[in-house]
Amino acid sequence: MEASDGAADKSTAFNEPRSEPLTFENIASAGQPLLADVARLAGVSTATVSRFLNEPSKVTARTRAKVQAAVDQLDWVPNAAARSLVSRRSYAVGAIVPTLEHEKFHQQLQAFQSRLGVEGLAVFVACSSYDPAEGYRQARGMIARGVDALALVGDDYPDALFELLAAKGIPYVVTFGKREDSHHPCVGIEHARAYELMTQRLLALGHQRFGVIFQSQKDNSRVQARLKAIHATLARNGFAIRPQHLAVIPDNSIVRIPFARKAFRQLMSEAPVPTAIMCGNDTLAIGALLEANAMGLDVPGVVSISGCDDIELAAQFQPPLTTIRVPDREMGELAAEYLIDRIAGKSPGYPAMLDVSLIERESTGPVPTQ
Repeated sequence: MEASDGAADKSTAFNEPRSEPLTFENIASAGQPLLADVARLAGVSTATVSRFLNEPSKVTARTRAKVQAAVDQLDWVPNAAARSLVSRRSYAVGAIVPTLEHEKFHQQLQAFQSRLGVEGLAVFVACSSYDPAEGYRQARGMIARGVDALALVGDDYPDALFELLAAKGIPYVVTFGKREDSHHPCVGIEHARAYELMTQRLLALGHQRFGVIFQSQKDNSRVQARLKAIHATLARNGFAIRPQHLAVIPDNSIVRIPFARKAFRQLMSEAPVPTAIMCGNDTLAIGALLEANAMGLDVPGVVSISGCDDIELAAQFQPPLTTIRVPDREMGELAAEYLIDRIAGKSPGYPAMLDVSLIERESTGPVPTQ
């Protein structure tokens, strides 16, 4: 229940004797405003200010506005270290991503951070560089610093990481997708389903000769699932990819667009040439489109090219790129919701896997007439 005492002005708040017990609410440097000062100025209890900090959704909009106004007037900044010491929480969530070079991870992280921020939680981000051992090292560092929960892109990490999380009772969630045989809580997509959709659509357009340009499969079960789906879908329809028409980046140190350009030129020099080329993401597909333009090849008149992710550039390129739309922002929001519930001590069910959409644009079309 909120206190009924009236609001004090700034000078009164600082001059009144302070008899509160030593807690994070009133640990501060000399002369600096305290949580109790904020409470007096806002005309609420210190417990209400604590709720405003820790669980803002449990405070009414009117009260949040009063407390925020007092915070602004006093220019008050909570003592995070003292707060963590008293509560035994860091009010921070860790996130391990493969790289920050990919637009899709940016979008997921932004949505993830925005939702957690509403609950007063900060986000620490680290990159694994697609190296499970490095991801494990980064995660251990975050756990050592007391993060309240952890989000991981994929589950291609040593089993020791998940054993450590279980032993310490730290909630976690996997995003974008997981291995077929794993049982981790996941907010992601079915990567195999995404490439079944694309392969089936190109087959329906009459294509029988396919090429593939893909990112590295190393330590990436999501890419492995996509490639497996292409091969399986073609096999069910009596087709296969010729070895000379399969180009996969050997490791993640290779720059994607130059690789895709070189691979496209090689694929289109190996007769009989493919009439449809599926790329593992939109960046690789854009590299293939650039090389097609440089070679003077009509897309899709000579060859259809498709990608995955639906990055912003995909719709603006010429020709606009056919791709798979991945709901990365929704993924980030749902991952945050799951961890918020877990941190609060709730036992939510595992999130449902999200749907993908085939976005058909001008880079694909019917098989060329011979």
